[in-house]
Amino acid sequence: MKFTTSIFLLRLVACDGLQSLWPWSQKLTSGRSLASPLVDRVDLGTLSVSPMGLGTLNLPLDKEEDARTTEVLKTASTMGVNLFDTAEAYGFGKSETLTATSCRSAGLKLGTDDDDAVVATKFAPVPWRPDGSSVVEACKASAARLGLETVPLYQIHWPDVIQPFKAFGQENRKDELYWDGLAECYLSGLAENVGVSNYGSETLLRAHEALSKRGVPLVSNQINLSLLRYRSSEATVRTCEDLGVKVLAYFPLANGLLAGKYDEKPPSFPKSVTMKKYMDDTSPLLFILRRIAQERGKTVAQVSINWVMMKGAIPIPGARSATMARENFGSMGWALTDDEVLELEAAAANVMEFSSGGFELV
Repeated sequence: MKFTTSIFLLRLVACDGLQSLWPWSQKLTSGRSLASPLVDRVDLGTLSVSPMGLGTLNLPLDKEEDARTTEVLKTASTMGVNLFDTAEAYGFGKSETLTATSCRSAGLKLGTDDDDAVVATKFAPVPWRPDGSSVVEACKASAARLGLETVPLYQIHWPDVIQPFKAFGQENRKDELYWDGLAECYLSGLAENVGVSNYGSETLLRAHEALSKRGVPLVSNQINLSLLRYRSSEATVRTCEDLGVKVLAYFPLANGLLAGKYDEKPPSFPKSVTMKKYMDDTSPLLFILRRIAQERGKTVAQVSINWVMMKGAIPIPGARSATMARENFGSMGWALTDDEVLELEAAAANVMEFSSGGFELV
């Protein structure tokens, strides 16, 4: 009875009072004729991409060819997805090669045209990379692995936060140098568009200003965003909106928590240890997710991902199989109501936020 009453109060607050507590929620659908889950394509710089993409981190990182990956990409394409996100740091470049070979095996042409499979990849700012020329050379290497002359979207994977001697009072931040390199990639035609990842408002504003001075548009910022990781991301999302920078959302299912399946089959060790504290805390939110999913004839995962699109972001969940891809990309083509979005956020406001993944947005 106590739990049911709590759920009732959450719904009441969601419908009547949450907008005054969460200003972000006031911008759900105002100013646009259709919510992004309902459109076939959204703008990402010069690119026209699906409102969802596929993240490749969950695909094999030790292979350059894989029949299951080909089926995943083919299924994604069949469901209207044309955006695939990878990185040189995934398998030391093997993920880029696997993405390219699997796209071609699936009959998909990589490129930047509307009908092409659009691949986004990332530069890893590790301490031994000294300056902007490192970004240019890395972009050339990524393009070669992808079999492209021009990378559709080239991103810096994280701010230059790996500082081996920080404990001794010495830092050598090279963000500005890397931004110069990113600009060179764009200006030379190596990259059609450029973006960043794991940038908070302050760093994003600095990057945007530095690139703007060179006439280079910053088109995207890829961050950890889900119903379990949005309170700490709210300021960054607003800054992105103000700058016209598109948000790409990784971990939209919070590493599986928002798929609603762990109570039936908990994750295996050691993931079960790290996830237990979240699993114990998310029951009220999952209760709401399940009810909405049942009312809509959708899955819990589809409701969770649809919420991300309702925020104007492009979610890029992973998929280890064609079955998982079909479920995830069934999040497109329908839209939560404003009241449903507010109700979900009311429930999420009372649970523990999901892990930052090692990247605090600054």
